[in-house]
Amino acid sequence: MGARTAIVGGGGAPLAAGDSRPGAAATRGVSQGDPDIDLAGHRVSRVAFGAARLTAGDGWGTPEDPEAAKDLLLAAVDAGFSYVDTADALGPGVSERLIGEAIGNRADVLVATKVGMLRPSTDAWGVLGRPDYLRQQIQLSLQRLRRDRIDLLYLHRVDPTVPLADQLGALQEARDRGDVGAIGVSEPSAAQLDAVLELEPGLAAVQSLLNIVARRNGEIAARLDGLGIPFVAYWPLVGRGLRAEHTQLLFAELQRIGQTVGLSAHQLSLAWIFSAHPNALAVAGSRSLIHLVQNQQAAGTRLDACVSSEVESAVQAVLGDTPFDPRFPEENS
Repeated sequence: MGARTAIVGGGGAPLAAGDSRPGAAATRGVSQGDPDIDLAGHRVSRVAFGAARLTAGDGWGTPEDPEAAKDLLLAAVDAGFSYVDTADALGPGVSERLIGEAIGNRADVLVATKVGMLRPSTDAWGVLGRPDYLRQQIQLSLQRLRRDRIDLLYLHRVDPTVPLADQLGALQEARDRGDVGAIGVSEPSAAQLDAVLELEPGLAAVQSLLNIVARRNGEIAARLDGLGIPFVAYWPLVGRGLRAEHTQLLFAELQRIGQTVGLSAHQLSLAWIFSAHPNALAVAGSRSLIHLVQNQQAAGTRLDACVSSEVESAVQAVLGDTPFDPRFPEENS
């Protein structure tokens, strides 16, 4: 494997040890909270490494330089990413394979993956929750990840055509065998979450879409806060999901607010999630180590109520009722 990339801050200078964010001293409007949280029996950073970016494109295909992708992952782990999040559908299988080749069975990194979705082509997704299929995918994930056990396994989506007890049962069987450490679920509705909790009282986490624009799952996150169950936000940064002109206007507003409290626009967006939901984590991916490190620095940052309200007001002023749709292809980050 090639030489490892140096860990640097946004200005190109090495990061100081213990520096949790730019301008580590307290700043008006922000405070420092715990950057770590308990998840599936591990103590991990609230900012997870999103491994979709290990693939060639939007979770599809083998990257042109797999060794560079693995080097990036290893450098991210060195920079404090103790939770790596992936899915069998990413590649498909490519992300898991590269994670396995890079970090294998390391005990100091929580590796979570997901089963239950299909990826027949670059722009097509499907849901398949048949127990025999889930059992097969769990075994394939273990092989690709090169791990004795999957620390946290999510049901990627609830398949409405298959009894939920059968879907969760396949994951529970794997846990009972020792192939899986803990069970989570991704994108459940409120009613589905009720049913999941009845069948799996020890649910380890819920992972769903949440960011400063897409707040629909905020009610589920708030409920989980009350239950003490971690909520893992995917797509926490608005780099895609809006038309380019909206993204540019919103980014300018976030930069303006962030400058008043010593945060970048992306750090402000992550801090908003952690401030709104004390049991929240966020899965943030990038092909830039600098961006990854900057995101990681937000893990311990909390906004006061005035700054959080200002962020929400800025979103409303720029977007109004404009919907957030991750299928918009523009890449703006």
